[in-house]
Amino acid sequence: MNDIPTLPERDLPPGRHRLLKEHLMREVRQADETRQADEVRRADAGTAEEPCRAWLRPAVAGPALAGALALAVVGGLAVTGADDGDGLRVGPDGTATYAFAPRVNGDTEDNAPEVLGRIATVAEKSSASATAEWKGDGGIRDDQYVYINSKVAFETQENGGPPKLDPLHRREVWLSVDGSRDGLLREPGRADNENQPLDPEPAPGKPGYDRSTSYRHLQTLPTDPGTMRKWIYATVERTRDPERSLDQDAFVLVGDLIGESLMPPKVSVALYRAAAEIPGVVVVPDAVDAAGRHGVAVARVDSGRSAIREELIFNQKTGEYLGERSVALEDADGHRAGQVTGTAAILDRAVVDKLDQRPQ
Repeated sequence: MNDIPTLPERDLPPGRHRLLKEHLMREVRQADETRQADEVRRADAGTAEEPCRAWLRPAVAGPALAGALALAVVGGLAVTGADDGDGLRVGPDGTATYAFAPRVNGDTEDNAPEVLGRIATVAEKSSASATAEWKGDGGIRDDQYVYINSKVAFETQENGGPPKLDPLHRREVWLSVDGSRDGLLREPGRADNENQPLDPEPAPGKPGYDRSTSYRHLQTLPTDPGTMRKWIYATVERTRDPERSLDQDAFVLVGDLIGESLMPPKVSVALYRAAAEIPGVVVVPDAVDAAGRHGVAVARVDSGRSAIREELIFNQKTGEYLGERSVALEDADGHRAGQVTGTAAILDRAVVDKLDQRPQ
């Protein structure tokens, strides 16, 4: 077996890396089907029901791809400083703006409810216009696709060497509006996923549907913040990792829902207000996304599992969602404190009529 070459290991996000999610959802469905089959066999045999082992979500670190605020479309790249040729934005102090957080461990504030409340208020005020913008002729149809264009960089580790952040590269996904059809991923910066079909989302009533990010499923989520919070915790309780805190899983699910998706405005309002009530969420007043754009982030650390801080970044003035970042808090596991282990920026999102079609 020693003649098999060692492949790079990717430190993927716990939140929203699409391919990881597809793999995990398949495992959830398979585990649930196996459990149901076992219960039927036990019932037929007249034996007592055995305890069911919970599905364990892998412990992986890094940023999930981030979502939109009130269906906002983010366009263009705000470049600060010089470019070293591979997309790395270097700030005036010589530090890569997307690869390092120089003030880590001294850069947070405890005003998450205020910040998320302000973001929710912006979403609430823009709900009517945002909904009208996407309605077009007859609204969003089931046969259409949600298109998301991102700039991303994930960490890799080759042959036992130190972790290294990949060069920034483009990532595009096309997702079925109702979740019933195959989607598509184009990510030329990753040779293994340059042109990857994406599985349909679970159908209503099927295992994994509660975590589906199809537009039609997101439309069914609560629009009341209190009800949304109860739904979040009930959802993560069903599939939680017992080695990770319930509050951390709740924060991860928030990132999942606003990731590569189109979030209905009223649902986003409830989601942000519910996220403000998750214990341990803090604010990073100055966070930088993969496009070099500065914003305010809400973040959380699962101190029992890792020293990686997961950040969801918003425009400070408009409340518009920018992207997501993961930052190492300690000198450990090949990282320096402040080193970014993964980063993403949403550049554009739209509804298109066909798979592989880009907005005009």
